[in-house]
Amino acid sequence: MALTTLNSIKAQAGIAAGDTSRDARLRSFIDGVTSLVKQHLNRDLESTNYVEYYSGDGSSLLMLRQYPVTAVSLVCVDDGGYFGDAAGGFDTSLNLVEGVDYALMWGASGRGSTGLLRRIGTTWHRRPTRVQGTLANLPGSPGGNIKVSYTAGFVVIPPAIVMAVNALILMQVARAEIGGAASQMHYEDAGVSFFTPSATAQLMGSIESTLANYRSISI
Repeated sequence: MALTTLNSIKAQAGIAAGDTSRDARLRSFIDGVTSLVKQHLNRDLESTNYVEYYSGDGSSLLMLRQYPVTAVSLVCVDDGGYFGDAAGGFDTSLNLVEGVDYALMWGASGRGSTGLLRRIGTTWHRRPTRVQGTLANLPGSPGGNIKVSYTAGFVVIPPAIVMAVNALILMQVARAEIGGAASQMHYEDAGVSFFTPSATAQLMGSIESTLANYRSISI
């Protein structure tokens, strides 16, 4: 799903809604820039349902891959589940109970905004291994023993992200149409002027600063 719309781009650029002369070119950049921004942010953004498998690490917190989390429909722990590949793995009898076995954490932007699940009374464990001749267990290899079904993402994409995506698209269109980066994005040929390298760097820095607020850091 795209992070912006044709109407949003035209409104930000000051292009009249009835002016369709550049619609095809604008549309051609929407999916590409959306994909690039998602890769850069290391996350999806639209509200989507996920079924994912994780390996316990011995801590009480589990970070889900997508956020903000709006609902958790299932959490199941099965040491023999192996990422859902084992026959009969993750039987419903092993399902955990929200509020009893786990809780969706609150963050600065509300419940689920951090994507963290807290295990209540114990940890998200990983089955240890024992090597002959050693006195203590060793940390086990990741076994995909946790299954989580949940809904995460924004029902409405934050305006700051939409504006940043629009700006990137308009820069690409300007380069394609006049062979360089234009400082005026309304496409009135008589009024087009070119960015200096420093102005381009400043704009890109502003876009990067905006997107950085939404970037997921892998840990």
